[in-house]
Amino acid sequence: MIEEIFEALTGRWGIAALILFAFPTSRKVVRTVAKGVIRAGITATDQVKDMVAEVREEASDLMAEVQAERRERTKHAKT
Repeated sequence: MIEEIFEALTGRWGIAALILFAFPTSRKVVRTVAKGVIRAGITATDQVKDMVAEVREEASDLMAEVQAERRERTKHAKT
């Protein structure tokens, strides 16, 4: 358990965390950068959601067209 904690503290993220605690001004910079990254992620997620909605709508329209054409062919084949 203690070895795992030591490894975590001496690892890449542990050193970064120690630097953040040692230099309070670096916290502000990291916070600003983190907010920018999160903001970009949210924007990208929203854009992907919009694209997926458009693709679904297009696929639904195509499905309806194919079903209508199929019904028409079946109807003409019976007559």
